[in-house]
Amino acid sequence: MKRPVLVRFRRTGFTLVEILVATTLALLLMGAVAVMFGRVAEGITDSRSMLEAADRLRLAETRLQMDLAGITATVCPPLKPENNEGYFEYIEGPALTNSGIAVNSDTGGTDTTVGDFDDILMFTTRTTTGKPFIGRFGITTIQSDVAEVAWFLRGRTLHRRVLLVAPNVTIPPPPGTTNYYANYDISARALYDAGGTIIGYAPNTLGDLTRRECRFAHPATFPCDVRLWQWTVGTTEFPTLPTLWECSSTGWSTEQLPPPPPPHPVSALDLWTNADGYRLPDNQFILDATRNRVSDDVILTNVIGFDVKAWDPLQNDYVDLGYDELSSLRGLNHPGQTITGSDTTARVYDTWSTTNYHPNWNNGIDDNTDGIVDDDAEKLYPPPYPIPLRGIQVKIRVFEPDSRQVREVTVVQDFLPR
Repeated sequence: MKRPVLVRFRRTGFTLVEILVATTLALLLMGAVAVMFGRVAEGITDSRSMLEAADRLRLAETRLQMDLAGITATVCPPLKPENNEGYFEYIEGPALTNSGIAVNSDTGGTDTTVGDFDDILMFTTRTTTGKPFIGRFGITTIQSDVAEVAWFLRGRTLHRRVLLVAPNVTIPPPPGTTNYYANYDISARALYDAGGTIIGYAPNTLGDLTRRECRFAHPATFPCDVRLWQWTVGTTEFPTLPTLWECSSTGWSTEQLPPPPPPHPVSALDLWTNADGYRLPDNQFILDATRNRVSDDVILTNVIGFDVKAWDPLQNDYVDLGYDELSSLRGLNHPGQTITGSDTTARVYDTWSTTNYHPNWNNGIDDNTDGIVDDDAEKLYPPPYPIPLRGIQVKIRVFEPDSRQVREVTVVQDFLPR
């Protein structure tokens, strides 16, 4: 009798354990691939963001270079209005004069990435590209080859305010000029009746702008100091200028300074963060919620440094105004320019005007002891820096939020040969 033949069947499937192991490995591989692609995509996004930020920074650099190259004024104060040259003005702010004012709130330490951020440049310039400046004129636009330009930082937003020099235009009288800066980009001065009411606006010539009282944001009272516009951080007052967004408010007055803003709650500032109580306000003079032209004067965002320096022959370098008593850039003390009790030096380079008269002139006293009472030598009030300016250097520093990287450009403009 034959024995039965045992048939062995080969296994054709996988056990549950094997399937789970394979699935786990596949998931791990897929996760690794996803992480890899995510990092690649993140790198591409960061690179694109950095390229875009670099492009915006280069555009701002080019725009500033063209503005500075076209400066109409001879930077050798004081200037005569009859020469029709316009003006140049550089305001050195007090930021970063005390260590620790810029902080990194993540670490609690000083933030060395932040540069000087409260300097101001104002000047008249002529186009160097053949393309005119374009501005608003009521419901239409107007062009001019010459403009009054102001560069200043508010919070982390760099503004470039442009007011066309167009002396031959006719600006409608009130109420046509109500809310003037919302409708007109013309450099102009207010006209008053005997009662002090504004009856119209007269467009400025370059000669008019040589006089401080005719310039944008300069009060009419001597010494017509633009630093009266300011925001407060703790006990420190930083100069600034009104933005176009603020000036387009229906509650805005073109001739009166706003009430002092409330002090910022902290003395240490973090320019990288949006947290309340740390970041500087982008706008602090807003009077009401009815306004327009929000970004018409915005040139660059995420800016953490706008640092202007003047050429000092003694130091053979660019320095801040008033940085050292041994500097050749020593300013004259102007009592009328003192904004705070500790700020006794002008720290404002201005091409000035021969029409800026001394407040004590014609007082019946020989003030300069030259033997002549109230002579012409006593009449002219000297500019804060009565020397020619050979050149300036401007550094603009920005950060890119996605990659957290910092970029900086430097613009240099010579006024006189060294």
